[in-house]
Amino acid sequence: MHEGVGVVGVGYEGFRPAITDISTRELMFEAASKAYADAGVDPRKEVGSFICCTEDLWEGWSITDEMVPDQVGGARRPVCTIPGDGIVGIGHAVMHIRAGVAEVVAVEAHSKVADVLDKRAVENLALDPAFHRVAGADADVLAGLEMSAFMEASGFGRDDISRAVAFEKRSAMRNSRASYGGIFGTKEVSGADAVADPLRRFDKSEFAEGGVVIVLASDAWIRRHHAEAVSVDGVAWRSSTPWQDGGEVSFSRYARDCFASVKKQSGGEGFGSFDVAEIDDTYSYKLLQHLLSIGVGNEETREYSTGKRGNLNPSGGSLGCGNLIEANGLHKVLECVLQLRGKAGGNQVKRARSALSVSWRGHPTGSGAAIALSEGGNGR
Repeated sequence: MHEGVGVVGVGYEGFRPAITDISTRELMFEAASKAYADAGVDPRKEVGSFICCTEDLWEGWSITDEMVPDQVGGARRPVCTIPGDGIVGIGHAVMHIRAGVAEVVAVEAHSKVADVLDKRAVENLALDPAFHRVAGADADVLAGLEMSAFMEASGFGRDDISRAVAFEKRSAMRNSRASYGGIFGTKEVSGADAVADPLRRFDKSEFAEGGVVIVLASDAWIRRHHAEAVSVDGVAWRSSTPWQDGGEVSFSRYARDCFASVKKQSGGEGFGSFDVAEIDDTYSYKLLQHLLSIGVGNEETREYSTGKRGNLNPSGGSLGCGNLIEANGLHKVLECVLQLRGKAGGNQVKRARSALSVSWRGHPTGSGAAIALSEGGNGR
C-alpha cells in the first residue's frame, strides 16, 4: 500500500470568457498533453488510471464521459467519471494510488460553458422540481437569498463584502489566467446593478472556459523516477444540507467538516499555518462564509479577505478568474501547485511552502472539498 502521493504534473488550457478556436475535446487534449509533458510520462504506458470530473447537466448530451478517453490518452484503459468537483476527483486518485490500483493517475476537469445557450435554464433544471424549479429560481436567486440571510446571521455588512470583491479583482490583475480583474472601489461594487438583491453584479463570478489536468503519483514512483513533486498531505469531501432545505447560513457545514478532516490528515494547526490559500468565492459572500466555517474569526476574516493578513486567493479567485463550474476545484489546486513550485508569475507568494484549497460545487448543493498541499522536494 502506497502511503504518500504527490502531484507530478499540471497542464491547463484556455482560461478565457469564451474559447472559440478549439472544441471541448481539443481543450481537454491540450491540457492533458501539457500535463503529461510536465510530468514526463507517456499516458499510454505509465498512467494506470484516468479520472474525469464532468456531468451531463452542463455538457448538453447524455453519457458525455464516453467522449473522454481518446482526449486524455485513456483509450482502452481504466477511465472513471466523477460527477462533481475536481478536488473530489483528486481524492479518488489518491485512493486509487493508495489501494495499489495504479501508481500514476491523471485527473481532468473542464468548462466549455460558453457553448451553453441558456445557462439559467440549466441551473433551474438542477433545482428541486416541487418547490424551487417551479418558482423559476436559479443559482443567482438562491445566492441572493442566502447572502441576505448570511449577512443578518454573521454581522458582516455590505461594505465588508465589497472590500473583499475589490481586493480579489485587484489581485487578478497580476494573474495571466484571470479574465475578470479590475480596479474597483467599495462604493462601485456596492452600487453595481442588482442581480438578486442584495447580490450585485460584481458579487457573482462570471463564467469562464478552461481545462485542467493534474497528474499524481505514488511516493515510490516519484523516488524511482527522481521526479519533482508537490505532496498531497490531506484531501476530503463532504455534503451537508443546503441552506434552502434547512441548512446553516452563518457557516458551511461541508467546509467545516472537510477542513477538520484535512487538518487531521496533514497535522496542520489551523488556517493560519498555511502559507497560501485558494478558497471558494463563486459568490463574494461565500468567501467570508467559508473562512468562518474553517475556524477563522470575524475580524480575522475581514483582514484575510482584504489582503491585510496572509495570502488569500492570490490568483484573484473565481471572482477574478471566472467560474469554471466542475473545473473550479482543479483550478484552485493548479494555482496552489504553481505557488509551491515558485512558478505562479506575477501573483507569486514569497516562500510558499504549504497551501490549502477549499471548493464548493455551487447552488443548489451543500457539497464541498478541501486539499492540503506542501512543497514536496524531489526524488533526485
